Order: sequence, then C-alpha cells, then structure tokens
Amino acid sequence: METKIISVVGEKGGIGKTTLNIILASDLFYAKGKKVVLLDLDNPQYSIYNKRQRELESLDEEERQSIELYPIEPVTVATLQDTIVKHYGMVDYIILDLPGSLNVEMVKGLLYVEHVFVPFDHDELEIDSTSHFYFTLKNNFLDNEERMLKSIHLFFNKYKLVKKNKFAVLRQQFLEADIPMMESVVKDKTIYKERYRNTLYPIPQHKELGEKDIKHFFKEVAQLTR
Repeated sequence: METKIISVVGEKGGIGKTTLNIILASDLFYAKGKKVVLLDLDNPQYSIYNKRQRELESLDEEERQSIELYPIEPVTVATLQDTIVKHYGMVDYIILDLPGSLNVEMVKGLLYVEHVFVPFDHDELEIDSTSHFYFTLKNNFLDNEERMLKSIHLFFNKYKLVKKNKFAVLRQQFLEADIPMMESVVKDKTIYKERYRNTLYPIPQHKELGEKDIKHFFKEVAQLTR
C-alpha cells in the first residue's frame, strides 16, 4: 500500500491547522474509506489525542464497542520515526499534527512530511509570516534532496465571500511571486470548530457541497497527493 504523509501546518497558533487535520482525517476515513492514522506531535498538550478520549467517554459501552475508528497516537520527537515506520505501507495516509511554532518538534516532524498544506487569511501580518514560512520550507526542505518534502500548497483559511475581491488580488500576488496557491478555500465558519471538528464522525454527506465549501478542499488535497 502506498502511504502519503501529509500535514496542515503553520508557524503560529490560531490558524486552524488542528481543526483541519481532524476534519481531513475524519473525511478520508469515514467518508472516503481510506486507511488513516493521525499522529499528535503537539507535546505536551496532545489536544487531538485528548479530544478523542473525551469523545469516546461520551459514548455508552455498546457504541464504543461497535464504532470503527482511525488511530490517533500521541508521539514525541523520540518516538516519531518508529511510529511512522510501524504504520508506513499499512495505511493510505499518515497525518501529522505539528506544533504551532517553528520549534524542534515542528522541524523534526517536517523531516518526514511529504505534502504540506499551509492555511492563512487576509491579515497583513499573517501574509508576511506565511510568505516567510513558505520560503523557509522551500529552501530548507523542498529544495533539499535529503528531505522527504515533495510539495507545499498554500490556501485561504477563514475565507470571507464579502472580501472575495481582496482575496483574489492576494492570490494573484502570491502566484506572481511563484508561491503555489490551492484553488479551493476554507470559509470562515464557526460550525467547523463547534460541530465538524470530530474524530468519531465525518461531515454529513449532504453538507458542505457548495463551490467554495470545505469538501472541495478535501477533494483537492486528495488530487495533490496522488
């Protein structure tokens, strides 16, 4: 089995990377039937792993026994390689949730990631930091034959339709700077955190099907990681 190692990642917190890693993993496993393992490298918080435990506690014993789940494993820098080797070739996707800062855990984690997806919005400071982060990744990982990284893809997170013209201008500026941008976006919707950020169930089949809804983002991620 061909395994892809992917991550939604950014160099600062609050950009929605953990929410998107969870929703993406749940979509791939529950909706697409892919074999997935989600590795939580955000030590010591392990927010995804602990969220899974809380969600399981909300089920009764019969539900816990009957539900099929994708694994979520807390890992450290010391255990990451062995954990990846354990799953590599056995699953379709290994998704890494990395810390929200460019620290040793992120750098070590990026040594194993093949496809990176970087969310950002229209905030001026975030635009500058995202540009810097992209070129840091490109120069140190993508253009380095000793690294695993094959692609970097930026996308608009917290996208607002009322600012679509501003986002369009920014997209063109990034493309002219030779920074790759995804066609799909992730809109600014509180329902992602409040309801869809769930490790037990996917987004309902009849939801999020619009042209700029999140399922188009999922589809493009699958296409870019083929």
